[in-house]
Amino acid sequence: MEIEGKVAIVSGASRGMGRAIAEKLAGAGARVTLVAQGRAALQVVADKIAAEGGQAMVVPADVRSLADTERMARATCERWGTIDILVNCAFWGPPASIEATTEDLWDRTLDTTLKGPFLCTRAVVPTMKEKGGGRIVNIGSRAGKVGEDNRTAYCAAKWGLEGLSAALSIELLADNIHVHLITPAATETPWWTEVAGELPAEARARMIPPDTIAQAVQWVLTQPERVHIPDVLIYNFRDPFEGKNSPFAD
Repeated sequence: MEIEGKVAIVSGASRGMGRAIAEKLAGAGARVTLVAQGRAALQVVADKIAAEGGQAMVVPADVRSLADTERMARATCERWGTIDILVNCAFWGPPASIEATTEDLWDRTLDTTLKGPFLCTRAVVPTMKEKGGGRIVNIGSRAGKVGEDNRTAYCAAKWGLEGLSAALSIELLADNIHVHLITPAATETPWWTEVAGELPAEARARMIPPDTIAQAVQWVLTQPERVHIPDVLIYNFRDPFEGKNSPFAD
């Protein structure tokens, strides 16, 4: 698949991995719809893309909302004419013990991290089927493959995203819609500082740069039509927090 000239929607595009992915796709010639809840932060990304010769549109939306995700897809088609690519990168889920995991925290984590990709996918699939194909990339996590302390809700959501991706990759392949899962270990994004405070320099140095995730997304999108890649693992040589059960550690 050639990215140049294609239309992509990227959720969670205002910062971190989502922003890196949006900028990477725009730099490769895609017309990109930027989705997150905050218009101002999205506009910063759109302005940067435009300054570098790319094309981007801002659509503030809450991926937990059926109405918002349908509006996102509709606005994209009205502006760009179609939808070729969806990247589900929006997530939420601060650390919390099971006792500290309130019902609201549980609901917001699963609604953003799992229900969001479901709703966004549901919104774009009719257009992709009508045009004869497309690509959907879900950004998973090592927390979707191994359990982690004090991450009950987040692990549940990311494990669910693994199942959603696996099921969709079978269901939609007959319609020439490829579903890919990108599974990174700890990635250096603003989220870490917000939920964990300032990290030790050694831990931060081992983290994956967001651009590495963006490169992986670009790579799976550019594979030939008959090549189906359901899951891509991205890891450092050692887990930043010395996780004994992590498949990403050496």
